[in-house]
Amino acid sequence: MRLEGKVALVTGSTRGIGRTIAEMFAQEGAKVVLSGRSVDKGEKNVQRIREAGGEAMFVPLDVADENSVREAVAATVDAYGPITTLINNAAPTALVNVSIKPVLELTTQEWDDILRGTLTSMFWTSKYAIPHMIEAGGGSIVNISSGGSVFGVPGLSAYSAAKGGVNSLTRVLAVEHGAQGIRCNTIIVGRVVSYPQDRGPETTRELLRVGNPRDIGYAAVWLAADESEWITGSEITADGGARYNQSQL
Repeated sequence: MRLEGKVALVTGSTRGIGRTIAEMFAQEGAKVVLSGRSVDKGEKNVQRIREAGGEAMFVPLDVADENSVREAVAATVDAYGPITTLINNAAPTALVNVSIKPVLELTTQEWDDILRGTLTSMFWTSKYAIPHMIEAGGGSIVNISSGGSVFGVPGLSAYSAAKGGVNSLTRVLAVEHGAQGIRCNTIIVGRVVSYPQDRGPETTRELLRVGNPRDIGYAAVWLAADESEWITGSEITADGGARYNQSQL
């Protein structure tokens, strides 16, 4: 029960990494608020957590809408009290997938949409959650980033720029709010397969193996737990070695 007494808001937790993080947090004793745009999936995830003995609820959230972010934070506080843990996992995956193209072919609207859903959204969630963390006497923010934030990936200019901004925002939040007991760290994620139909080879040359959502969940649990209380402003890389062999991403 490493997270007993924690109140966690996990963005983008209707599937994949976010869902797994929410489930693992509940297993470790946190009160967890799942969020996203798919209400049916979110409620099913909450039911699964409750059946396993955890405490959870779902709130609708569109991270590209500032009012939606503000309302999700308020709903979390109304239900469980001040937020102590914020997991910024949501990203506009669908937009990114249809916008993989060279910079010269990318439209301004595509650029703006990806930055809004990836970076601006984390600014909003942090802005509205941090006052409650201060009230709680401190807390932990974990931002989910990408290998694309630290080296160039052709066709992913907007997404890579946005994730690079996430890394920088993490460092600034760490120094701005450290005196208030608030930590902020980034997990730089490599290739993670969440669904059987997406699965490629189990191992690839010079990599330990293909990642799965629990690999990221373990890192998130540690960063949310008190045992990592001296860790802030850091980039924790969880990619099976891909950062040192970029051709494998």
